[in-house]
Amino acid sequence: SSSSSSSNLVVVVVCFDERSRRMDEDDQTDLSPLIQPMSEHEGTTTSSTKKRKKLVILLILVGINLLNYLDRYTISGILPNLNDVSTSGLDHDLSDSEGGLLMTVFVVSYMLFSPVFGYYGDRVNRKMLITIGILFWSVFTLAGSFSKTYVQLMAARGLVGIGEASYATIAPTIIADLYPPEIRTVMLSVFYFAIPVGAALGFIVGSQVAAALGSWRWALRVSPPLGVLLALGLFFFTKDPPRGESDGHINAGVANENNGIFAMFKDVKKILKVRSFIWSTLGFTAVTFTSGAMAQWAPTYVYRMGAQEGSSISSATASLAFGAVTVVTGVLGTFYGSWLSKKYTPKTRKADGYICGVGLFVSCAFMGLAIPLLPFSTVAFWFLVVFGELALCLNWAPSAAITLYVNAPHMRASATSINILITHLFGDAMSPFLVGLISDTLHKDYNVSEADSLMLSQLLTVLVALLGAMCYLRSAKYLAEDRANAGIVEPLTDYQVMNDKEGKPFVKDTIN
Repeated sequence: SSSSSSSNLVVVVVCFDERSRRMDEDDQTDLSPLIQPMSEHEGTTTSSTKKRKKLVILLILVGINLLNYLDRYTISGILPNLNDVSTSGLDHDLSDSEGGLLMTVFVVSYMLFSPVFGYYGDRVNRKMLITIGILFWSVFTLAGSFSKTYVQLMAARGLVGIGEASYATIAPTIIADLYPPEIRTVMLSVFYFAIPVGAALGFIVGSQVAAALGSWRWALRVSPPLGVLLALGLFFFTKDPPRGESDGHINAGVANENNGIFAMFKDVKKILKVRSFIWSTLGFTAVTFTSGAMAQWAPTYVYRMGAQEGSSISSATASLAFGAVTVVTGVLGTFYGSWLSKKYTPKTRKADGYICGVGLFVSCAFMGLAIPLLPFSTVAFWFLVVFGELALCLNWAPSAAITLYVNAPHMRASATSINILITHLFGDAMSPFLVGLISDTLHKDYNVSEADSLMLSQLLTVLVALLGAMCYLRSAKYLAEDRANAGIVEPLTDYQVMNDKEGKPFVKDTIN
């Protein structure tokens, strides 16, 4: 096209019917009505109104994400209150393994229902799915605060996981459809910074509200009203963006039209063939394993070790300190990871894999030193934990970006759900319970003190993180190729919008 500038990429999509296929090769078809510049979808001509609408959607999704993680880690902040029946009001004292199981039950239901929401997230209105899920989550979070027995509390936490699955599976795909690839990782970092901040607020709100009001039950009653308000805001003030629009596909907005159980398995089969997706998912499994165990047990470990060494630190203070560290390192680490990705991806398409792998290696070194050093130097412990968590949080945005850009737009929700299933099944679904179980075994069977047994059991997370770093570096080998293959066959055409190994879109004739 003579009107297109050198900076604009042009996609020409030619629609053939059976009649046109038999036309002579020399026949000239008027292509001008079908020419659509990529820049239109990349936001270069987006009006300020559209930008504001995108920002509103992003901020609401960030708010919900923050609230979800606040609620998830409130249990960690109130765990010391649940261990003793005199403060919990439940039917018995909780052991370390039972305390860890509260998080495990939540994560199991969360991961099992993620594929269900992933399937529907590729096919129906995503805004409705998230709204229903957040309302469901709010109801059972509140219900858990009225539990009279351990089983009731555990059941309520499991149902909360179902509601959160609707949101965590679908929200990243909405952000991917709002923003083009060159700024998507940055916007995902804004979304994912809510994870460490929300987790830290969970520690703080859980411990401080319980201490101020004299009951752990009030800590679980903070988030439900806010969840309802955000769900209503999402429903009334946002709309579901067309799928694939930000990637410049001329037929953007087309949902996955294949329905039924066999269609779902077909999608899963395609996704599991993406090698970079598999290796990065295994790497992120190590991240969730480590962060889940640390979030559940680190405040309790600091409190117990302080009591053993004669310190007067309370469980509320330990939770507050760990929460403050998590906020700072989470925000800085998440944004720094996205900055590194934006800086080095133009130089090598393997950058995200390297960033995640090296970050996890560095985290292993710092956390491996911090855990056993606490009895000897509190200052050295917190210094090493700060840099260990900072390195760990480098992974959030680049890892999420990998999941999205190596899979086609109409299968991104399904890919995200598979990622959630694997990372939580082998990650934070088992790590809090496993660390608690090892701690109980060392304490009861080998007469190790409660503080020392928890210290030794947490060293398992360092080994797992080391394996995860190797998986991320392996994923880097396939990133360029898989990203190039992540095209979609446009409806009603015989052409496929793809990316070459440099990440630049081009059109591939799927017939010839």
